[in-house]
Amino acid sequence: MRIPSEKIDEINNANDIVDVISTYINVKRRGKNFLALCPFHPDKNPSMNISQEKKVYHCFSCGASGNMFRFIQDFEKISFFEAAQKLASRAGIDIQYNKKEIANYDEYAKLYDINVQAARFYVNALKDVSGNEGKVVHDYIKKRKLKPGTLTRFGIGYAYNRWDGIMSHFREEDLFTNEELESAGLIKKRDTDDDNAPASYYDRFRGRLMFPIFNESGKVVAFGGRQLFEDDKTAKYLNSPETKVYSKSKVLYGLNFAKDSIIANNYALFVEGYMDMISLFQAGVENVVATSGTAMTEEQVKLISRYTKNIIFLFDADAAGIKAAKRGIELILEGGLDVDIVTLPEGDDPDSFITKKGIEEFKNVIFEKKSIINFIGELYTKENKLNTIAQKTDFIKEIITYIGKIPDAIKRSLYLKEIAGLYELRESDLQVELNKFLKNDKKPFFPQSSIVLPERAKIKNDVERKRIPQEELELIEIFVRGGDDVISYLESNLETDFITAQQVMKAVHYFLDEYIQEGKIDASKALNDIEDEEVQYIITHAVLERDEISPLVKADKNSLIARNSNMKINFMEKAMGVIRKFKIKQIERELDEIKKDKERLQEYVELKRKLDQMIKMETVH
Repeated sequence: MRIPSEKIDEINNANDIVDVISTYINVKRRGKNFLALCPFHPDKNPSMNISQEKKVYHCFSCGASGNMFRFIQDFEKISFFEAAQKLASRAGIDIQYNKKEIANYDEYAKLYDINVQAARFYVNALKDVSGNEGKVVHDYIKKRKLKPGTLTRFGIGYAYNRWDGIMSHFREEDLFTNEELESAGLIKKRDTDDDNAPASYYDRFRGRLMFPIFNESGKVVAFGGRQLFEDDKTAKYLNSPETKVYSKSKVLYGLNFAKDSIIANNYALFVEGYMDMISLFQAGVENVVATSGTAMTEEQVKLISRYTKNIIFLFDADAAGIKAAKRGIELILEGGLDVDIVTLPEGDDPDSFITKKGIEEFKNVIFEKKSIINFIGELYTKENKLNTIAQKTDFIKEIITYIGKIPDAIKRSLYLKEIAGLYELRESDLQVELNKFLKNDKKPFFPQSSIVLPERAKIKNDVERKRIPQEELELIEIFVRGGDDVISYLESNLETDFITAQQVMKAVHYFLDEYIQEGKIDASKALNDIEDEEVQYIITHAVLERDEISPLVKADKNSLIARNSNMKINFMEKAMGVIRKFKIKQIERELDEIKKDKERLQEYVELKRKLDQMIKMETVH
């Protein structure tokens, strides 16, 4: 759906890009700009630069760049229209649009639409299923004590126990192709040895209780299906594959329902599976999320840190549960969050525990949460591993590995003090051991091939491979950052024949048209109007490159680097210099042509003399 450009400009002007990005990641001021750890690749040193004035951002490591609309699109994996709606709502701006006008129906929007319609189909199937099949389904729901209101709230449905349930539904509705349903993870292509045979498909989910998986904004991004029939030899739980809108490492099941309660209670309770989360929520414990049966990830820690810095980790007391908990604890501590641990009796999960003992007893267990030190200590005691000097040393060293994950030095010091008091050890000895761990635990920088937005890296690499002349990149910077007098000078003196890079040519044509029509050039608006992503990359890079000091360089405020970064640029001189460079290159090209013709020797000599004078003038400047 299309939003008028005037409304987009209003939304853009009403929002501060730093405020917007700060709601997703931590942002710190650096000079007149702002720096942040880039969320689009594994960033260990701040490489995202944000210009509050120009309303653009650019990552100098992975190439992610754009304005606030693009940031929200990439971070939440939503369409431009949805990003604009979010920003309009944030600024209290009402968007009027014609719902029948469909435009910009991009791949993300289509996948969301497919998922919503699939969720409705599964919900209706749960209501309609009958006979022996229906008895199995409803007996399971009764056994798990799922209330009608809970089924409705979480959109729980059912996938018919046949090969073409949802596929037939979409075929009858004639809404999406089989290829589109496959890209959403709802159906699978049958393997065949005959490459010429037409593709044959079947439902991925069959005979399963279906749980829509929502992102934090409440959009259906995937599904999880619970096995119901004894003759089903596949996995108990089956999840959608990863798609353009779903990456299981970046989703916390139930966060869309739980986030308000997490903020109100200032802590989040982490559990493993869908039913654990749902049964707790149904019982009144609403600040709970699930990792959807996967090991906790860095992305999930970053996601929850936007709502609270306090985590209670609840897990099964078996060996697999303890192993998962230990890894999760490390990641939570690395993320700068505080964590306590709750263990349930062996053989119990939150759902079974509440079913047997009730919610009040569960709350008592939560109240008796353990610190990392007590948790690890109880494990060693339970396994009878605190008897010898060697065992006690292993225990203290394991505790120190967890403390070493904490980025806050003061917090690490307080933990050491606590251990020293509990086990009658000297803090100085513990500090020596911690320093050893910290020295050996330094992580290597991630290769750029591991970025989260590989298409951004491709754009960055494509632009760099094309080796756009420096003066053409400087021209973009002058257009965006220069004043009216500078742009007027360019309008009068710049010949587009000077420009060799197609991407720069597109940007210059846009800037000149925009200046003539609007009387100004707005970099953020340009990123909305220009669809070519290479041009977008060049604009944001040109806007922010001049302000960037490498975060690896800790320059003194009086150093040459710091002084140069604060120097005011004379853009008129810069513009005149760029025009001179263009003219020099133009003459050089003409000379190359003329010297091939012996009869134009005099013309060559005069033009060469003119070139030498211009080069001499350029050297002086």
